[in-house]
This record gives sequence, C-alpha cells and structure tokens, in this order.
Amino acid sequence: MRKTLIAAAVIAVGVAGYYAINKTSSPASVNLSELEYVPADTALFSGQFTALDLVSYLKSLGMSSEQLNNDEMQQAMAALAAESSPAVRFGVALFQDYMTILGAPDDFVKNTGIAAKTRSLTYLVGAAPVARFEVTDAAAFQAFFERAAAQSGVSYQTQQLAGHSYQVYSLSELLDGLELLVSVDRGWGTVALHSSKLPEAHRAQALAQQKPAQNLANNSKLADMSKKYQLKQDGLGFLSTEQLGLAFTTTDGNQLAKDLQLTFSGGLPEPLHVWHTPACRADVAMLAKTWPGLVMDAEIKQQNASGMAMSSKMLFPTESKIALEGLQGLQGFIPSSLNGSLHPSMFYLALGTEISQLTPAISKIWAGMTDLSLNCEPLVAVQEQLKAQNPMMMLAMAGMAANGLQGMSVTINGFSMDMATGQPTAADALITLSADNPQALLANAKAMAPPLAGITLPADGEEISVAEIFPPIAMMGLDARLKASGNHLLLYVGDKAKAQADVIGKEKLSKNGIMSFGMDYKQFFTAMSDMISMSGQPMPPELESMMNTDMQLGLSFGVDQHGVVIATDMKLAE
Repeated sequence: MRKTLIAAAVIAVGVAGYYAINKTSSPASVNLSELEYVPADTALFSGQFTALDLVSYLKSLGMSSEQLNNDEMQQAMAALAAESSPAVRFGVALFQDYMTILGAPDDFVKNTGIAAKTRSLTYLVGAAPVARFEVTDAAAFQAFFERAAAQSGVSYQTQQLAGHSYQVYSLSELLDGLELLVSVDRGWGTVALHSSKLPEAHRAQALAQQKPAQNLANNSKLADMSKKYQLKQDGLGFLSTEQLGLAFTTTDGNQLAKDLQLTFSGGLPEPLHVWHTPACRADVAMLAKTWPGLVMDAEIKQQNASGMAMSSKMLFPTESKIALEGLQGLQGFIPSSLNGSLHPSMFYLALGTEISQLTPAISKIWAGMTDLSLNCEPLVAVQEQLKAQNPMMMLAMAGMAANGLQGMSVTINGFSMDMATGQPTAADALITLSADNPQALLANAKAMAPPLAGITLPADGEEISVAEIFPPIAMMGLDARLKASGNHLLLYVGDKAKAQADVIGKEKLSKNGIMSFGMDYKQFFTAMSDMISMSGQPMPPELESMMNTDMQLGLSFGVDQHGVVIATDMKLAE
C-alpha cells in the first residue's frame, strides 16, 4: 500500500509536469513557424509553444539520479536487457541514461543538448511518431543516442537527404525495416520512429525537411478547436477519432491509412475486410463526429525563482445531447473549496453523485448506445451484447439504499501518532456527507444496517460530541464533533476542520462534479514517514524525495457543456 501511494504520487508529479512541458505557450505562439511541418491529418498532436524552464522544474522536484534510477529499477532493466535483442537493449539504455540525467538538472543541457528553456512538438506523420525539441548543442543531442547505441550494440549510420545530414539507428530486430531517425536543423532536434519501406517524401516530412501541403500552420484546426471548446491559448493538444477512423476503415483516407497498408503485404486480413465496407465507414465516421476524441489546453501561471504554478485541462467532448445529459446527470455535489483547487490541507478527496439520479442518468447513456442506428456488422454485434447486459436493476437497488445522497468528502489537515502505542495523539480532519435530506438518508441507512439504529442526528444548526453516539471514540482522546447544517452532515475534529465545516455547511447543493482530489506532498509524505519510523521499517528513498518536494496538487473530474473534463492545478516551490 505504501509503495502504491508513493508510486501514484510520483506519477502525478510526472503527469502534471508532462502537461505543462508539452502544452504551454503565449497566445501569439500558435503561429510558430515549425507548425508548417506538422501534417493537418495527424491523429495526435501536442505542442509547447513557449519555452518552459525545464531545468528549474527538475530542480524543484529535487529527485536524485539514485531515486529515479533506483536498485529495483536497475535490476528490472538489467533483466530485460539480458534476454533481449540489441534493439530492446537500445531502448533500455536510452531510458536509464535519461533517468540518470533527470536527477542532475545542472548537467541536463550538457548531457542532452536540449535547451534549458525549450519548446517542443509531438505528432504523427502518418504512422511515424515524431518528437521535436529546441536544442542548443547539436553534438550533445546526437551523442545521447550514440551512447545508447554503443551500450546496446545497435548499429547506426549517417545519411543524407537533399543535403541534410541525419543519423539512422537500425531496429529491424523488432520489426522489419524499423528505424530511429535523429536529426538537428534550424535549432530543433528531431527524433522519428520510421520504416525503410516508406518513400523518401515521407521520410523528408518526418525529419521536418519537407512541408506537407496541408499543415497545422495553414489549416484552421487549432483555431477552430480553441474557439469551439473555449480553450486557453497557452498550449494545445488533441487526439482525433476522425483520423483514426479513416485509418481503420479506408486504405487511403489519410496518410496513416496508407502507412498501415504496408503491414499487410499479403493484402488486407479477412477479419478487417468488414471494416472497409460502406456501412462500417459510415458508422465509424458518424461515431467519430459524435465523439471527436480528446482536446487539451494548459497554462503556466508562474515561472520564476520562487517556483512554478501551472494548470491543465483534458476534455473528452461529445456532440450527443443524450450522452451529455446522461453524463451531467452523474454529477453530484462537491464542496467548492475542494473542487480540484489547491488547498491548505494535507490531503482531500471528494466524490459527487446524486444517487437518486444515477439510474435515470445511466439509462440515458445506455439508451443512447443501444438505440443508436447502426449497420456495421461488428458494431451491431457489440450493441446486441450491451442490450443483453442492462445494469438498471443493480443501479436501482443502489439508489434505494442511498436515496438522496449527493456527495461526500474527506479532508485531512494533520495528525500525530504515539510512537509507543500507535494510537493518534492529535488530529485535525473533516468528513462531510451531503444529501437532499440527511435525516431521511440516515433513516434509510438504519433500515439497511441495524447497528445504526441507536444513532440520533443533531438538530439543524447544532452539534454533538461523537462520543455520545459512539463511545469507543472517547478512548482515543479526540474531541470529535458531529454537526448538522442544512443539507450537510459534518464530522470533524480540530480547529481547522471546524472552520472548514462552517464554510461547507453554508453551501447550497449543486451538481458540480464527480470526483476531486488534492494533496500537499511535503505535509502528506512527512506524516507517512512518521508512520514508517514507528513501524521500524527503513525509509524508502522515494519517500524521502516526496518529503522534500514542496508541491501542491489538485485534480477534478466532472462534466461541462461539451463533455467530460479532467482539470489539474499544481504549484511547485523552489
């Protein structure tokens, strides 16, 4: 459990950093000239249009090479490399070297050639993934890959394309003709996973040496997407189901479709023939229009000697009014102070679902899927399976058990433990339960759980000692209080929690979210270290790193007027 929490925290740092690193810009930067080399039919795009101080970001994280590339990681990578081809060992060597480099921010530029403050682009040229970074040292950028080749035994050579020099690393043991292309030109380093079977014009586009006729600079896709979904112009990204659908149902609908045909040297496999029928092309195109994919935006609010503050948003939009109404019906009440915002507490988690509306909401979504007019044989088969697995009965039972419930939350401001007994000596925490009628909710709960029969809630606006209704709490020496306030039941201990309870108790119910989460890394993992010390176990190096990371993170999951939204907010101090 402990390692799971630490791993989740490390992943959260990385994810938040990834969005900031790959999607940050100023409004004018959408006109970046390098967008002329990004095909308009790319299925995937992520752009960083103004320079992020990557070195300062890594310093703020404070993670050493030993922590990023610890013994367990090294053993796993060594085992993988020992039983693999040179191509896999090449990937392992790149990964290990990069982990080591990330732990030494002062030498990041020297070891990678990537600029300390860098912009980047990630996209597809057909099926070829391309990643591009601003570089200040071309030789160091190329040397990063040459080191991995020397360690793994992968061969490489320098080739020319219309007077441009680039390196080709052979990875044909993984897939016939597979290559990694590495190039530096116009102050940008380019890395592309390519194939020797693709034509020279395709290679020229992957190396950003030839501009596609239709590209993201002369195409309105980014502008249209930003206007439609009210995206901030600090950075943009997308995953296009339209382009994926064309690749799956046609042989030449876009460059990705054309590239995929190269994998079918003996012709299209029989199971895929049905997807290329007019019925499937029409149905997949309709579904792609209804569910366009994924769009992203982000901004950096602060980037100076004091630290960094950034936010990002991922939106899964839909054009289906039925689906949107159903998704919005899944939402419940989340306290405004906990709805994905940065919070002074150590940790918080809030869940919002209006239980009485859960069945109608799921019914709308289910009906939208099962009543959809489809003619594509595989899609019709899936639809028939859905019809046979209607979950409405189970949901109806859940609604009866907790009818009226709209949301709940847990906030931990702090706690301390007695090292000798393992019992809490102090705590400051809040649990909230929000419902249309808390008294009626408790009555339903009593019917389902007889042990609750002796509990009587305080009157609206009053509070009682929890020890009065649950005597064992008195043995812990904590003055826990239960208060009823409007639509909320508030169980709290500690001064901070009491103040937070007073604020939440005044809020009106609204359908404003499904889930939110927040954490202060330094506070949370310092508390965890006390618990580990009490257990007598050694302190994991990953935990020490998290204790020294002065970072706050907030995340929310909900539905807006366009679709499902995941928003993150992060503040990192030097």
